[in-house]
Amino acid sequence: MGWAEKRIQLYNQGQQASWMERRCLEHANLVHFVLACVSMFPLVGGLWFHNWGLIALAVLLNFFGHLYCWLQK
Repeated sequence: MGWAEKRIQLYNQGQQASWMERRCLEHANLVHFVLACVSMFPLVGGLWFHNWGLIALAVLLNFFGHLYCWLQK
């Protein structure tokens, strides 16, 4: 069992997470991780081709991953 699973068990027992722990645990979420990985392709392509549309798409995909974690409670 990893750090994230141990901390989640403690939070289920009533302990509160700090701000930094919540940020770390949100990156352990599979949906957030997949969206962050997928957003790297349009980001690299947008930077390579100087295409602001692809860069904005990458930022939005990453933001949706964060938003999913923030709204999941």
